[in-house]
Amino acid sequence: MTKILEVLGGKLAERWLALMLVPSVLLMTVAAAGDTLGHRRWHDIGLLLTRLDRLSTEPALRSTGTLILVLAGLLAASAGLGLAATALGAAVERLWLATRPRFLTDRRRRRWDEAHAKFNRALVEAAKAERTPEASAAAARARELNARRNRISPAPPTHPFWLGDRIAAVDTRVWETYRLDLASAWPRLWLTLPEDVRAEISTARAKLAAQTRLVAWAVGYLAVGAVWWPSAVLGVVTAATAWRRARVAALAFAELAESAVDLHGRRLAESLGILCERTLTEDIGAEITTLLRKQA
Repeated sequence: MTKILEVLGGKLAERWLALMLVPSVLLMTVAAAGDTLGHRRWHDIGLLLTRLDRLSTEPALRSTGTLILVLAGLLAASAGLGLAATALGAAVERLWLATRPRFLTDRRRRRWDEAHAKFNRALVEAAKAERTPEASAAAARARELNARRNRISPAPPTHPFWLGDRIAAVDTRVWETYRLDLASAWPRLWLTLPEDVRAEISTARAKLAAQTRLVAWAVGYLAVGAVWWPSAVLGVVTAATAWRRARVAALAFAELAESAVDLHGRRLAESLGILCERTLTEDIGAEITTLLRKQA
């Protein structure tokens, strides 16, 4: 799934200017206001308006050439900030998808193992309580513990962060269900998907990338907080919002990618000349994997 993210993410670079111009200008505005007000007079709007009035009366700003140079400088600064945000956002994404540090992964794995053990015990108790007055409560308890385990990760954790585990779980679940190597199969499956399905997956990928960039902008606001503390508060709120939205976007992307395999895996098999009369099975998935790996 990491390779899939990289392929889809490359298409987003074409639209970076439209996505970066407004956030860049907003950050520069906050930085200029913070530099003017400082910590002591952080709420002095009158001072800010006075500085703006004084700036507007500068003779140089009445020159068309000067205004053009200022506008060009602002656009260049916006482009630079946009590139920096894109690079930092990509680094944030790699961090969320990384498999290190291992001690965080191990801690998540211990939590998952404990939750999984509780769920298994609840399943046994529900089976014992079948056809008894306690059957309904036991089944509800098992469903609750199953949901609690899946909130940690739907598969045994292999990453230090929830987002990485949720994306990686698609590979694990597809392999365990169909014996299909998704890394090898995805490029071929992508070519067989209907246009509307590809559009849905691409949109989910774009939303995830947008949230990693939002984290980058949050870092910018935190940096401005060194001279104007309200900007640091804005940075913290922005970062928290980005993380929450990133979880939603990652969940949507993972669900769509897994659904594409469930719903269109048969089409992939038939496109490769492998007989698949009904649904994708382990035998057919293993045959597809062997064919696509090409002895690798």
